[in-house]
Amino acid sequence: MIQYIETFLLDVPTIRPHKLSVATMNTQTLVLVRVRCADGIQGWGEATTIGGLAYGEESPESIKANIDTHIAPLLVGMDASQPAKAMARVRKAIQGNRFAKCALETALLDAHARRLGVPLSDLLGGRVRDALPVAWTLASGDTAKDIAEAEHMLEIRRHRIFKLKIGLRSVDADVAHVLAIKRALGDRASVRVDVNQAWSEAQAVRGIAQLEAGGVDLIEQPVKAHHTAMLGRLARRFDVAIMADEALHGPVDALALARSDAADVYAVKIAQSGGLFAALE
Repeated sequence: MIQYIETFLLDVPTIRPHKLSVATMNTQTLVLVRVRCADGIQGWGEATTIGGLAYGEESPESIKANIDTHIAPLLVGMDASQPAKAMARVRKAIQGNRFAKCALETALLDAHARRLGVPLSDLLGGRVRDALPVAWTLASGDTAKDIAEAEHMLEIRRHRIFKLKIGLRSVDADVAHVLAIKRALGDRASVRVDVNQAWSEAQAVRGIAQLEAGGVDLIEQPVKAHHTAMLGRLARRFDVAIMADEALHGPVDALALARSDAADVYAVKIAQSGGLFAALE
């Protein structure tokens, strides 16, 4: 049985100012969710957003308040060994709140996997691969600092994929910044950019053309999330991969984007999708 559910807000300082087009972050507020069960087992989940309400419609504070006030009371007393049934009740009663739902689903699955003594991946059908390359985000905004940070990561053999957060400055300034880093790293690393919806279509056409010519491998969400037709035109116009991120809120959005050929790559985030099963779907 689910005995009680706790939520915690934890402020973690960033290693440097993290500059996005929508916000500059000096701390990251984590929302941690703990589900305690009558058999003594507990499970943990996380619901973390960025930039307050600049990134999405949920903030750390709203996630905590909605779980504590509206969602946890639906689950307390339910069978902890039936995460799917518990989440079906939540989805029926609660609109939106994808990050909050993801944290709860993860915590319930974590507890059940511990109960069964198996990795959580086994509850999703088993792992597909044993290792994945992980990207490192360069977001200081300072070209020399970003190059030095990337060189250090290459030297210690920790990362060879780098994502640059751009969109805060003019298109020309951002392009110059990215291409200087790409020239410094050359073929030793993959360089990608995340515009976080900052460009108009005209700006995107100009910026992407230069980034593609300079060897950048991927352009993430260059335009507003609701401009799916615009995103599709850019995907068809350029060879460089165009990624949908903020436009992707789970399987329904993914299907709509695929039907209109609006993106080459999909940023599948479990929190944005509303949970592990929705992300898998």
